Amino acid sequence: MEGIDPKNSSGQTATSIADPLLSTNHAGTTHNHSIGSDPEEAALEKALIQSLAPDEHDHAPPVNNRPELHISLDQVDGAKTLDPKKIGRDTSLKDNLGRKGDILNGRGGDNVIIGSGDSDIIRAAGGGFNTITTGTGRDTVILGRETTNRIFDFDPTNDRLLLGGGLNPKNIVIAQGKNPGKGGLDQPLDATSNTLVIDKKTGHILAALTFVKASDITEKNFARLTPEANRSIQGKELGLKTQRGNGQLTGTNGRDRLIGGDGNDFLYVGDGGFKFNTATGGGGTEFPFPTTSPGSSEMKVQLKGGVLQLDGTYKNFDGFPLFSQGEKTIDPNATILNGSNPQALVEGFLRVPKDVEGNPISGTHVHFSPAGDSRGNFADATVVRFLENTPTDAKSGTLKGEFELTPAEQAALLAGNFYINIHTNLDGDGDGIAGYPTGENRINLNRNVVSFT
Repeated sequence: MEGIDPKNSSGQTATSIADPLLSTNHAGTTHNHSIGSDPEEAALEKALIQSLAPDEHDHAPPVNNRPELHISLDQVDGAKTLDPKKIGRDTSLKDNLGRKGDILNGRGGDNVIIGSGDSDIIRAAGGGFNTITTGTGRDTVILGRETTNRIFDFDPTNDRLLLGGGLNPKNIVIAQGKNPGKGGLDQPLDATSNTLVIDKKTGHILAALTFVKASDITEKNFARLTPEANRSIQGKELGLKTQRGNGQLTGTNGRDRLIGGDGNDFLYVGDGGFKFNTATGGGGTEFPFPTTSPGSSEMKVQLKGGVLQLDGTYKNFDGFPLFSQGEKTIDPNATILNGSNPQALVEGFLRVPKDVEGNPISGTHVHFSPAGDSRGNFADATVVRFLENTPTDAKSGTLKGEFELTPAEQAALLAGNFYINIHTNLDGDGDGIAGYPTGENRINLNRNVVSFT
């Protein structure tokens, strides 16, 4: 611990920050930015981080969480139209279905669809709003007019979008969102981290591919759906076990055909369709503000029957977990890496005294955004859940949480889109080095942790 300078990135201790943006008139202002990166864009990432407003740490969910399903092209970046000559026609889909792959059809309504670890065919053209996690494999998602699909884990290398329901390739536009808003799972569809597939004839958002760069999407990710292709997956020779109905339909270990009703349905791979590796964290995993903390953490994850169980530990931390000692102020020696005024920072946390299940505020949170895998690094401070953080001494402790996830939250988790941030504060061992209120460790529940079977 000796030799670590307990200062923020501006070279100031928490008590010496004088930020004109955080005067009385600005203390309640929030600025929302989504941050993404990959190795070849390190310079851009650095510039984005430096441009963050000092009070950037808004944990409150949005007031209006109904997404806007239409957009004009002047509201997006880098809009490009597909070349119809480069879009092929699929006359059979048999080869698109894996040996243990599923055919999933949400039909009408607002549905959640979670695919398998093999190549699936997902029909998402029923006129509603679908939230989709495809799973692994080479997956195919069928789009239709006036249907919006939020796809949490689209893989530009392997996955495809089929244009059905009268969609014309010459009207399809690919663009990057430019809305700086956040909001956890309720982020706007046109967030800066998302690629949009738009029907320019109607302005309808056909798909929002979360945490995907528009530059990675080309004509190779598209094909035209034909009547022959539809007929090719109707026969009994495919060996599919068919379930129809409303509500939750759960798949088996084999090939399934799940067909929802006209309401809001949940088509689910089943609890046996995935597993979790142990997730780990350290000072270097904290994003967007890496720390020099020697602390480390780990988390065991389990999802059964929609209930998420988290069981973890941490050790060698610089400070006690935030709020664990009943404090309402920031330690003068704490390191605030985003330049926030200490009082404004703690007030930002206290605006969210409990999560949606009523769990009381703590300094350890579940958030929505991936980092540490092939998609790059993103951050969104909106609280999904509060964990219980119990110190066992001045530097170590246990982490626990048991949460009933909505189907959409289950889809986000299985897409590798959650992370846990451990915020710390008070100097517990009297060495003059306090914690990191903006986050000492980040535990990513990313694609390296979630594994489809």
